[in-house]
Amino acid sequence: MSDRDNKMTNIVSGYTLGDLVSYEGNEPYIFISYSHADTDEVYTFLKHIEREKFRIWYDDTMEIGEDFRAELRTKIEGCSAFLLFISKASMNSKYCGMEIITAFKNNKKIYPVYLDETVEIPPALKMILENIQHVKGYSRSSLDKYVQKLISGLPVETMRSLEVKDGVLLSCKDGSDEISIPGGVSVIGESAFKNCEKLVKVHLGDEVSTIRREAFRGCKSIEEIHLPENISFVGESTFRDCISLKSMVADNKDIEIGERAFENCAQLSSVSLKNEMTEIYGGVFNSCKALAHIDLPEMLTILGESSFADCISLSEIFVPDRVTKIDDMVFNGCIELRKIRLPESLLKIGKNAFKDCTSLASINIPASVFSMGAGPFRGCNSLSEITVDPKSRSFKAVDNVLFNKNKSILICYPPKIESKEYSIPDSVVTISDWAFCGCKSLEEINIPDSVYEIGEGAFYMCESLKELIIPDSVVKIDDTAFRGCSSLTRLVIPDSVKEFGWGLFNGCSKLRVICSDGSAAAAYCDSKDIPHSEN
Repeated sequence: MSDRDNKMTNIVSGYTLGDLVSYEGNEPYIFISYSHADTDEVYTFLKHIEREKFRIWYDDTMEIGEDFRAELRTKIEGCSAFLLFISKASMNSKYCGMEIITAFKNNKKIYPVYLDETVEIPPALKMILENIQHVKGYSRSSLDKYVQKLISGLPVETMRSLEVKDGVLLSCKDGSDEISIPGGVSVIGESAFKNCEKLVKVHLGDEVSTIRREAFRGCKSIEEIHLPENISFVGESTFRDCISLKSMVADNKDIEIGERAFENCAQLSSVSLKNEMTEIYGGVFNSCKALAHIDLPEMLTILGESSFADCISLSEIFVPDRVTKIDDMVFNGCIELRKIRLPESLLKIGKNAFKDCTSLASINIPASVFSMGAGPFRGCNSLSEITVDPKSRSFKAVDNVLFNKNKSILICYPPKIESKEYSIPDSVVTISDWAFCGCKSLEEINIPDSVYEIGEGAFYMCESLKELIIPDSVVKIDDTAFRGCSSLTRLVIPDSVKEFGWGLFNGCSKLRVICSDGSAAAAYCDSKDIPHSEN
């Protein structure tokens, strides 16, 4: 603090510290140790610190006596940082010396600012101060640089920044573990609390209506979120990467929750949504790895892209009766999903909708479904049963193999069917993307001369497939069609095939392609160093 040999007002060279608030409370703060003779220089530094919203405590009186010394000791013991302004005056002050020794004995981190280049440290304090990194407060030409150096080193928990403008909470640098949104705030701005890693609990109050994108992203210590009825909009990625978040409750029946709002909330296990919600946007609960159960809103109509992707604990899902669309990759990577009920209202199943649901053994396609994206059951290695409502006008299943209604497209051969041989019906024109993906039991597949196109990854990881003859009706083989067919030794490709995708034979180390010299197949094999011959 300062020399207190006389009672006087805290005024030196026309400057005062009186307009800087001295913090009183239980949150972390910085203790300011200085000599009143240096008030003008100290004021310059503290104004910068005040703009950054650090909580500081200083004495602006000249009180003396044992009671006052006790108060100083108590304030030092309670502080989170000890900011010391070193000058000839402070080094000659018995009060500053007492403060330094008290801080040292209480293991407080000391932040020295030298106001005088030539100041000598008294022997009693030299051991404490001589090896501590300091800031050159006397270097006027580089003062801004040194002020910023000081600010960057101060502990973040001593900040108290809730910047509000026209009802919008713009930013927060508060290191507190609990925050209540102040009255008058209706909007929490974009990234306002982003990466406030010490924040455990936030009280949103009854005036906030909008939370903008990434507002709480990366708040890795938040454990629960209650969105009261007054909140009608939650922006994109608002609570993304809140890795300690365990529960979320939304009270507003008309709330709009933006894409990826809770993505990668790895411990989120309890979600409560009002039944009146009509849409869950893309990626909202993506990678919520602890989410084992959720009651979807009764009025829900759409499940957005990747909305539950990589929810690796989700074991059962009941899709409500009003849902018309399950978008691309909605349940991608839900490795524990064993049971799913699809409603009669469902019209569309997106691309890779159930990709890598490795525990899913059976599924029934309602009659209402008229559109299905590529590879809906790609990587469903336990799938053995696919049934389709007989009333369907768009799809049918024959011996658990999924086709379109007229059987011109083979969509999915369940990987868990134990048969070693399969003959594709001669009605099939297209072997769809990923149709036989992961069918490890199949050793022989007969392709009829009705087939025109072999889709992407069509025979991917058919590890037991040994030989295959492609009929001369085929003109295109798409990307990675035979990738991972490690037992494939002989593949006959006719001259009719003109279009070859990338990575067709990656992992086919035993393969020899049978094709005509000068054919497109021979040229492809030459470009990839794949053995080939005419016989």
